[in-house]
Amino acid sequence: MEQQYFEQPEDNINVQEILRKYLQHWKWILLFVFLTCGTAFFYLKVQPSTYISTASVLVKDDKKGSLGSNVDIFSDLGLAKGNSNLHNEIEVFKSRDLIQKVVRKLGLNAQLTQKNTPLTADVYYYKNKTPFRFIFADSTQQKYKHNFTLVIDKVNNTNVYIQQKTNENGQLKTTTIGEVKYDHFFNTKAGAVKIIKTEHFTDEQLGEKFNYKFQSLAAATDRWKASFEVNTVNKDASVLTLSAKGVMKQANNDFIDQLIIEHEENAIADKNEITKNTSAFISERMKVIEEELSDVETTNEQFKVDNRLVDVQKNAEISLEQDGAIEKEIVSTNIQMSLAAYMVDYLSEIDNYNTLLPANLGLMDQSVNQMIVEYNKLVMERNKYIQGASESNPLAVKLERQIASLKPSITQSLKASEESLKMKLKKLNKEASKYKGQIADIPEFERRYREIQRQLQIKETLYLYLLQKREENEIAMASTLGNVKIIDRPYANNNPIAPKKKIIFLAAFILGIALPVALIYVRDLLDNKIRSVEELEETDLPVVGNIPQSKKREDLFTVGAERSVIAEAYRMLRTNMNFLLEKKEEGHVVFLSSSIAAEGKTYTAMNLANTLALTQKKVILVGLDLRAPKLAKYLGHKEGTLGVSNYLANEDLQLNDLIMKPENDIHYDYIFSGAIPPNPSELLTRPRMKEMFEQLKQTYDYVIVDTSPMALVVDTMSVLTYADLLLYVVRANHAEKASIAVPQRLKKEGKIDKIAFVLNGSTRQNGGYGYGNYGYGYGVYGSEKKKKRWFKG
Repeated sequence: MEQQYFEQPEDNINVQEILRKYLQHWKWILLFVFLTCGTAFFYLKVQPSTYISTASVLVKDDKKGSLGSNVDIFSDLGLAKGNSNLHNEIEVFKSRDLIQKVVRKLGLNAQLTQKNTPLTADVYYYKNKTPFRFIFADSTQQKYKHNFTLVIDKVNNTNVYIQQKTNENGQLKTTTIGEVKYDHFFNTKAGAVKIIKTEHFTDEQLGEKFNYKFQSLAAATDRWKASFEVNTVNKDASVLTLSAKGVMKQANNDFIDQLIIEHEENAIADKNEITKNTSAFISERMKVIEEELSDVETTNEQFKVDNRLVDVQKNAEISLEQDGAIEKEIVSTNIQMSLAAYMVDYLSEIDNYNTLLPANLGLMDQSVNQMIVEYNKLVMERNKYIQGASESNPLAVKLERQIASLKPSITQSLKASEESLKMKLKKLNKEASKYKGQIADIPEFERRYREIQRQLQIKETLYLYLLQKREENEIAMASTLGNVKIIDRPYANNNPIAPKKKIIFLAAFILGIALPVALIYVRDLLDNKIRSVEELEETDLPVVGNIPQSKKREDLFTVGAERSVIAEAYRMLRTNMNFLLEKKEEGHVVFLSSSIAAEGKTYTAMNLANTLALTQKKVILVGLDLRAPKLAKYLGHKEGTLGVSNYLANEDLQLNDLIMKPENDIHYDYIFSGAIPPNPSELLTRPRMKEMFEQLKQTYDYVIVDTSPMALVVDTMSVLTYADLLLYVVRANHAEKASIAVPQRLKKEGKIDKIAFVLNGSTRQNGGYGYGNYGYGYGVYGSEKKKKRWFKG
């Protein structure tokens, strides 16, 4: 039963113990929480708020059933437009060239800020609210290639003090410009600049400090491109959401608004480019037709005058009905041949890669029409690539090769079509000759007249056809719409998206708890000291005592009816120790030792002996530390008083001559260590040592022996066989964890049967091994102060 009392519990995780270990450092945790939350508070004070502006646009895409699928009323005139692809529009909106146009047009590469106090965020100015305007003398593209910052200080009503900061080869360089008057140019990295006060300049700006940050167009474009996003609403709708992030809500709104405008202008320009080229081609051909038509009409007029004709004779109408149908075919074929010939001539005149071919002229050969459409598409793509770069762009060169290879194909197809039309015309003329034989009796002048009329009809028909096409192109140009329609105009939410105050405060709070907990955890990992009784309980040896740390400079706490926390701890030690000692007729020999000096074994031995004596037992305390004896000093005697060393060295000296009787608050007998011998280890092995313990056991109920530290010398090892119980004193926060291996080894090697730990100087409030808080149920006794609650520190 006695052994079972000290069996160790199962190795389970004790959550309460873990929490208690960290909560005893609650002041540090509270301090870290205060610091991290305070840091978060000041960070949020100086960090500018970031807002997001959003807008929604509807993409006119027939595939999604959006606007434009039912309004193409000019499809019968060959003016139908291609469908806009949703993902293509996303890429167009995000294109660098488009964003760069917006940045330059709105001046978003420059930003004026007013520097405030260290605990407040800077003020950002935009457009009409700014107190200053900056005018560059150089309005060319050259000024957009530089990055610099103007620090404007000592602001007054007449001038300012300016410094220029630039980044050259990764190093920040500051150049002093000095005092500059308003409306006067001064030199910067981007050329001459002057500052103009606006009507928004007030006395509040006097003496303040401003920063004017000017970015290159490329850097500003990258910044706005990174803050801009385009997303689809869902897969079933042709609606895009445009969003821009920044510190100024109005700048975000203007950016999105201007982006949509620029996008629409580009889309309309692209759609009208072919129409413009077609109109130019038609106008050019109409001038030629007008001259040819004028010549035919003059010939017709002269012929009528010469032959005195007023009206065409009616007598051949019946014979000419069938001939008339063929004539119509001949006219139509001649028109097609003329158009093919015109296109061949036009192609031969083109000596560049940026001229579009006229479309929708009415050519019957669909393969030729398809090649013309493909040719125009390649030209437009090539023109787009060279807008933002040079003509040596690899993609543009590749497209030029495709254009060059396609141009001969178009010419060859036109010539093939022309040859086909010639064959058709030959066949029609052959058919017409049959009917001409039937009207052989028509006068020669009438046949000549019909030839003139045919030429006149061909020219008139071609002229009217081209006139109609020109009007159709003008109508198409006037009716061209963009690819998107605005659903929701740009709108900025009043709540900033960054910094996220709740998340930052929560993170700061968690960090404030995690940092000290992590530090405590790391400290515990690196800690090689014994801190609590739980660490001793992890061994296979029992723990019979946990003596709290005392703030009083006293050696004896077990005095009379003393009911202090420490006195109760010694009573608990006494009770637990008795469970380990077997009942026998003679007295019990209890050794007290430790690994190193200054662990309180003598202090513990004195109080243990006194608390045993208070139970009406005969107790003697023997000082057996022959190398560094302290018992005499603690009990108020001179060092070198006769003791065990004298008894072992002098056989004439009797044991009774050494025994000191109780006095004052001491209730036990005691024997000092005696004079420090030169050979303590050999002295302890003499036969008189056994005689001493035999005699003491016959006289006393408990023989408490204060021995030397076991990790330093072998003195205690040589007399360990006389002990019934070894109390191994471990001082909390002083003894190293490796030191508790000594008693474990003694137990394993069988050098003593019964060993138990006594934790001395514990700073933990909880007993930890079964008897709860010291003083439970007793209130405040003796001179010990009432313990504070944990939350009061």
